Amino acid sequence: MKKYEKRSNQQTLGQALEHFIKQNGKEELIWEVKAEEAWHKVMGKFFEKYTDRIEVRQRVLYVKINSPAMRQELMMGKSKIIANINEELRKEFLIEVKIY
Repeated sequence: MKKYEKRSNQQTLGQALEHFIKQNGKEELIWEVKAEEAWHKVMGKFFEKYTDRIEVRQRVLYVKINSPAMRQELMMGKSKIIANINEELRKEFLIEVKIY
């Protein structure tokens, strides 16, 4: 009886999914979702009550803030927000933040 032999072309499930995502051009969508999650982690619970909507499209983070004062504060710190989210992602993904 032959023992099970590992073939050289075998992959883990994670590797297979990663390959599938890259082949189908969906890698950007994964990073968009990760960037949205990073917003919540980086900005914390305090900003959640002021945040009405978050969306990432074409490497731009769009954030709708329901407080004019908080919106103004965040607009002054956009470069810091980008840097912190990219650091959380461990990738230079976001290029802009639009706060409205």
